[in-house]
Amino acid sequence: MDIELPAVRSKAETVVDEDLPPSTVEYLNYRAIERNDWNIEDEDLFEKAADAGLDERDYGVMEVERDESLLRAADQAGLKWPFQCRSATCSMCVGVLKDGEAEMDMNLFLEDEEVEERNMRLTCVCAPVSDDLQIVFNAIHMPYARDIARNRG
Repeated sequence: MDIELPAVRSKAETVVDEDLPPSTVEYLNYRAIERNDWNIEDEDLFEKAADAGLDERDYGVMEVERDESLLRAADQAGLKWPFQCRSATCSMCVGVLKDGEAEMDMNLFLEDEEVEERNMRLTCVCAPVSDDLQIVFNAIHMPYARDIARNRG
């Protein structure tokens, strides 16, 4: 039986220039999207969040080193992003990349289509590539993400 692993780049393929400054990561909690009756597909989603006066647990900006996972950076900033395995084998830490580039150094859960078309990322193994990025964290509460967690978990 052949097993094909989805959307993973090796460390050799994701060489980090040590001279690059940290990435500026703008984050938004999926639960805040629900509470405010916004849509994750809204083009101005992060502008709405910036103007809404949300608590820093739900919306904010943090600096993340290029070789650091988004989840680790959030932990170090005192934020409580959801996680379970920290090894890319579940979907508790799933986020949706809205702008910018971020790469996972491993992925044992998401399928290629979910990474490439839906822009889903496992924040426990996902590091920024671009200077700036926007990510919706806590996306495990999205209906699609809940379904894949139930069906694959």
